[in-house]
Amino acid sequence: MATNMVPPQIHAIRHLSLPEYETSVLENGIPMHMLPGGSEPVMKIELVVRAGAWYEHKPTAAEFMAGLLSEGTRKLNSAQLAEHFESRGATLQTRGGVDTVRVRLYTLTRFLPELIETLTDVISSPLFDPGELKVYTANKVERLQIDLKKNEVLAYRHLTEGIFGPGHPYGRNIKPENYLALTPEDLAHHHAYYMHPDKGMLFVSGSFGAKEIDLIQHTIGKWNPAFPNGLETNPGPMAVSQSGLLEIDGPQSHQAAIRIGRKLFPQMHPDYPELHVLNTILGGYFGSRLMNEIRENQGLTYGIYSSVDSFAKDGCFYISTETATDNIQKVIDSIRQETLKLQTELIPEEELQMARNYMMGHLMTQLDGAFASMDYIKSMKIEHLENEHFVRTIDSIQNVTSARLQELAQTYMDLDQWITVVVR
Repeated sequence: MATNMVPPQIHAIRHLSLPEYETSVLENGIPMHMLPGGSEPVMKIELVVRAGAWYEHKPTAAEFMAGLLSEGTRKLNSAQLAEHFESRGATLQTRGGVDTVRVRLYTLTRFLPELIETLTDVISSPLFDPGELKVYTANKVERLQIDLKKNEVLAYRHLTEGIFGPGHPYGRNIKPENYLALTPEDLAHHHAYYMHPDKGMLFVSGSFGAKEIDLIQHTIGKWNPAFPNGLETNPGPMAVSQSGLLEIDGPQSHQAAIRIGRKLFPQMHPDYPELHVLNTILGGYFGSRLMNEIRENQGLTYGIYSSVDSFAKDGCFYISTETATDNIQKVIDSIRQETLKLQTELIPEEELQMARNYMMGHLMTQLDGAFASMDYIKSMKIEHLENEHFVRTIDSIQNVTSARLQELAQTYMDLDQWITVVVR
């Protein structure tokens, strides 16, 4: 029997709020941000320490130090440590980046009493076993050698080097010999100087209560290294940016990788939220101008996007795509044409509204549940942002005008000032 089905009405998302979270300070000075939620008895604990590549005395020391944290402590070797977490259904992840080192634990809440002391040992008392370092190094070298055979990887490496400079932590490109030069003593040195409560933040989310917080207070909160911390005493290296065209012969001759970019700024810059809207319209989602013109209309690529990337101390704006070698100039000319349109023509309101709807929907997914919401809060804290930044972001998405976006395009989208990298 046929029935008349009335489709649901579609409403634009007008308002979003950052979930309310609590912050306290552990005995050793680590700020602890807490967000309870979720229907399952699971929780996530993540320690973030400002101990990334920006601070290292030797290239890749931060990345390797972080990777080896999960490969043994002074009490448990690598196999025993893995068994300790895996037998309880828990997941331990350690990672080093350009700004931070992160230690993350996912666990059923009821197992936290059995895991929290070992987690603290991972943070405070790593082994840095020479045998584990040898295996870890071999795996990293093999993976890097595979990546260096890809044009898109080489293009991005040359792009960041051109934007920030080869001596800058955000522009430094690692080579196999950098990995092979590291010793256990290098990792221990980096850990002693920079894995310190004064440089840390703790994020707790999911299903937890007073009992779990008390356990954290009496374990991670008691972590007090005897060695003094290595807080920065200077502003760090200055970025040295290039412009113009850089063409490189790559290992894949059938397809070229194109990267066009410039140095920008961190998220705390007042122009960032509105520039993020402009980036979305240019190449930040599937309905963007670059995708519509260069992929859909001209068929010159399978995909093209633009990105505004920010770090704790700086940022960059870049466009990425791959194309057949015969189409390189066509793609570059088309990119230039699209950026010029943004500088000279006002964006139609319908197109602007579509980008607004996409951005609000994407933000809503980033705040879906306690774990995802805490990841968003964590990103804010890493980049020195307070809750007001979220309010300003929503306001910029909803209220930025076409005239203001044109002004931003004129300020930041002069491609003659950008570096263009082509690896063919």
